[in-house]
Amino acid sequence: MDRIWLIIIAVAVGAVAAYLVPLLLELRRTVEALRHTIETNLNPALDELQKNLRTLNSITGNVEKVTGDVKIFSEAVGNIGRSVSAVNAVISGTGATAVIKLMSLRTGIVAAIGFVLTNLLRKGDTK
Repeated sequence: MDRIWLIIIAVAVGAVAAYLVPLLLELRRTVEALRHTIETNLNPALDELQKNLRTLNSITGNVEKVTGDVKIFSEAVGNIGRSVSAVNAVISGTGATAVIKLMSLRTGIVAAIGFVLTNLLRKGDTK
């Protein structure tokens, strides 16, 4: 009886071996084909991707520099705008003061001329 079990076990091991050997050979061929595909297709794509990432990092750095310059420029434009507004306010205030002074001077001159003419026409006569 033991011999029958040993024969059955031997036949089963032989059948498994007969099935596994071709399976392992096919697995080996598949792994080699996969390795070849990775080396020929994927590695160049990864190298190109790394180059593109370096270029993108460089572009990003340049954009950051330009953005900083634009911020500085916009701050300068804002400062100039505030300065122009301040100068405009000063000029408006000074202009209004100058107009008031000019109008006062004109009124004074007209009054003086009127007084002088009135006195010349009367020749200093009093009423």
